[in-house]
Amino acid sequence: MGFEPRMRGRRFGRPVTKKKLAKDKRGLRETSRFYEESNPVDLNQIRSVTMNSLEHLGNQRFALPPYSEHFQRWMKDVAALLADFETRLPEPIDQQLKGSMGKTLSEIENALRERTAIETDVSGRLSETQRQIAAHESALLTLENDYKTGTHQTRRRQEQSFARLHSEVEALEKERLRRLHAGPRFFQRIFHRSDANPEQKSDSFRAKETELANSRKQLARELETQRRQFETKRREITERLSILRAGLEKSKESKLDDALETRKAACEQLRTQVDEAVEKILKQQKSVAIGL
Repeated sequence: MGFEPRMRGRRFGRPVTKKKLAKDKRGLRETSRFYEESNPVDLNQIRSVTMNSLEHLGNQRFALPPYSEHFQRWMKDVAALLADFETRLPEPIDQQLKGSMGKTLSEIENALRERTAIETDVSGRLSETQRQIAAHESALLTLENDYKTGTHQTRRRQEQSFARLHSEVEALEKERLRRLHAGPRFFQRIFHRSDANPEQKSDSFRAKETELANSRKQLARELETQRRQFETKRREITERLSILRAGLEKSKESKLDDALETRKAACEQLRTQVDEAVEKILKQQKSVAIGL
């Protein structure tokens, strides 16, 4: 039996595939690239997205001041939206129309700048008025505390003087009563001599009483002077506070808002200009297609 060489053949069950040539691969890539480049830009979609975004920006509300911060951010959003719109267009915007859009942006920017200046002025006046109100309220509190302290010190000083005078009056009265009830001593009767007349002691007593009464009157005069000075100064401060508070309320009534109507009108104008820009490009493309 002779030797037969083994035949090489395809393996069982393995599909037969042919490797693609480099030339075929290159052709597929070029075809794919040509297909991508020929894919048209959807101008209607670009227009719809841009106009809807402008409508949203035109209706956007700002809750709380200061609105100037919101204005700056809002202008950046509008400018960024229009810049993105231009870059997505297959052709440049007509120069005249582009100038109109730029003019609209400048007008709304100037309007918001004026609003910002007014807001800054009103805010400054409010801050200054509030500062003055706080200063006057502090001055009024200090005045009231000083008045209470001053009257307390005056009363305490006079009370100490009253206590001393009252003690002296009581001592004189006791001495006078003792002498009135005590008879003359033995040697005084012999030599017909006596102590000073008890009525003279009574004069000293009355003098001290008069001094005590005058001290009370002096206290009343000092307290009345302090009260009048306090009332005068307090009236001046309270009148000034009333004026400042009225001015504060008036300043708060100043027409400060988020410029919704102004921004909305500008966005409507920009929407019209965006629509015109897309329509012009569509007409140009249609004219080119008809010419071909």
